[in-house]
Amino acid sequence: MRTLVQPGTPLQPRRLLEWAAPALDLRVRLASGQDLLSGLVGALAARGITHAAVQVLSADIARMAYLTGAEDPSGARVATYGPPTWLAGPVTLLGANGILGPGPDGDILLHCHAVVVDADGGLHGGHLPPGDCLLGASGAVALATPLREAAFAAAYDSETNYPLFQPRKIPA
Repeated sequence: MRTLVQPGTPLQPRRLLEWAAPALDLRVRLASGQDLLSGLVGALAARGITHAAVQVLSADIARMAYLTGAEDPSGARVATYGPPTWLAGPVTLLGANGILGPGPDGDILLHCHAVVVDADGGLHGGHLPPGDCLLGASGAVALATPLREAAFAAAYDSETNYPLFQPRKIPA
């Protein structure tokens, strides 16, 4: 078995948690022609939501890219994203989950991973980069659970040498 050792100092404690207040789920429908991630960020921002867990229930995808991990040749990290894999539509979403919160620069972003089936029946999965998932005729439907009192924000992680979503307290 291969063991990967991160290059940096481990965060202590490595397991972080914050308690969050319960919230009601919100159903979001996106029209065709939108980017999945940008559309969800915009639709949630229009409702004043900047922290949420997001589950994409269905999506008709006209074209998309996804990323998977690859060894980091620089050695600065154990892994980095490999080149994008592009799929022409129609692509059917089987499932996707993401975290909505502020990125390292403070801009709200949606970090999302998905599993899809391409036009030939091939199964694919990975990280969805923003701007690279164009919705087809049926658009998409997602379920967002806004987070209250605690949420996730991307912050530098000394062990992985990456900004990672980490829990933090937020005003009630």
